[in-house]
Amino acid sequence: MTPHLDPMELRKTFGLYPTGVALTAGHLDGTPIGMLTNSFTTISLDPPLISLSFAHTSTTWPQLQQLDHIGISILSAHNLETATLLKRPTAQRFDGVEVITHNTGAVVLPDAAAQIFVEKQQEIEAGDHTLTLWKVTDHIHNAHHNPLVFHKGHINTL
Repeated sequence: MTPHLDPMELRKTFGLYPTGVALTAGHLDGTPIGMLTNSFTTISLDPPLISLSFAHTSTTWPQLQQLDHIGISILSAHNLETATLLKRPTAQRFDGVEVITHNTGAVVLPDAAAQIFVEKQQEIEAGDHTLTLWKVTDHIHNAHHNPLVFHKGHINTL
């Protein structure tokens, strides 16, 4: 890190930018694997691309990295309790959480504001993260659900 930038202060600055909350998940060896992410970004409509980034310190990313297809659930206010459950340690993360498994192995939440099914395109090393590009292969949305928002280090409803 640049010597004059305190990482914790920079984190607070970045935290002032509200982002959505998404579950990024798939099946690995018959078991759902995934994590909450707020680095979901739309990239392009033609071709339909999104990006996600994962910290090199993540213990879940190396498992997700093995998958060519994943699901992205854009969490809604209906998912606030589920979001709390999905913050648990990896081994218990999906205990008691209802999921839908797509025929590609992608995993999504049934009552999310949106479900996006993607196929891996590219990985790029970017500082202390891996930036990934994914092609959208299918999607479903519910315009009547308000999203959850990550702001100042906390998950909130609108």
